[in-house]
Amino acid sequence: MQSRRHTAASKKTRRGFTLIELLVVISIIATLMSLILPAIQNAREAGRRTQCLNNIRNVTVATLNFASSNKSRLPALGYFPANTASTGRINGRSWAVELLPHMDQQGTYDRWDKDVAFNAGANTRLSTDLYVEAFACPNDDSAFATPGGLSYVANAGFGDPDIITNDGGAIEHSFLQEQFNWNGNTVTNDIAASPAVNDAEDTKITKATGVFWPEFAGTGLVAQTRNASSSVGKIYDGSENTIMFGENINAAGLPGSTWADPRTRAVGFMFPLDPTKVGVTTMGVPARDIATNTAGDLPAYPNEAKVGPEGSPYLNSNHPGIVVISMCGGSARTISENIDERVYLQLMTPDGSRLRSSITGFTPENPLSGDSF
Repeated sequence: MQSRRHTAASKKTRRGFTLIELLVVISIIATLMSLILPAIQNAREAGRRTQCLNNIRNVTVATLNFASSNKSRLPALGYFPANTASTGRINGRSWAVELLPHMDQQGTYDRWDKDVAFNAGANTRLSTDLYVEAFACPNDDSAFATPGGLSYVANAGFGDPDIITNDGGAIEHSFLQEQFNWNGNTVTNDIAASPAVNDAEDTKITKATGVFWPEFAGTGLVAQTRNASSSVGKIYDGSENTIMFGENINAAGLPGSTWADPRTRAVGFMFPLDPTKVGVTTMGVPARDIATNTAGDLPAYPNEAKVGPEGSPYLNSNHPGIVVISMCGGSARTISENIDERVYLQLMTPDGSRLRSSITGFTPENPLSGDSF
């Protein structure tokens, strides 16, 4: 009898994933990406922050080298020489130009014409075509890999936010001109008046609030501004307790501006004070009441003016939660955007701890008395 052979039906070969399997794979990939991408971003940000710290340190070392060659005097914030074509002054050059020989740019410095403005003659090409890597933070899109770009600004002390440009060589942000009546007497600085008015005590106190000050061509009182920046050996609050440079992503952002622009808005940062609130009877008010101008409260503290406008002379950075700064001793570090406001003020002043006024117990680095914080 013939037996019937039963053969099992072969299974069909399955191609691809089922819907459930596909969803599981996608969810696993999404989970891995959510874990990996932040780590990659953090690594990239750490690298950019390290590069930024190295850049600002190089600028600081170049500045100290400049001082070593100039009897310990730091460069002026900006130079405003006399206008040979007419009366008045011109927008000459910034501190950055003076550092070029110390940053492997001796050739550019040798070709610089110090008798004309930064944006005139051959100087225009020199400043707009040259990209100095150490001048730019990799997180600053307006400056990084951009000829003429600048991310780092110099400590220009306290100033009236309404007159901080020095445009056209006008004496505006200067310890001689700032109308801060620190001692509360009847004399307020105004060297633009005829005759000029100057209170030596107010001038000395204002000068004690900043590291870099502009130099203006002139005689008489104005001659006192001839490089009145601090000397390395006369930063009495301590070199490592005083800010030299800091980040500002809005630096050199004015039309036609570059790292060579000497105007305070382009290459300096300051703490804004309302002159009407400076005095022995009005300084004990909260910081927010002092940092004002005709438009109201100002973003005077780190990272409060990130969104502009260009040319705002305050510390700002695209590094999350911090701003990169350098100290007068040569180190570079970061400060939190939530830094105590009193500490920030004290870090700005190079010799504010010394008594500079006839006011008993008054020091210019600690104008915010009382329980303001």
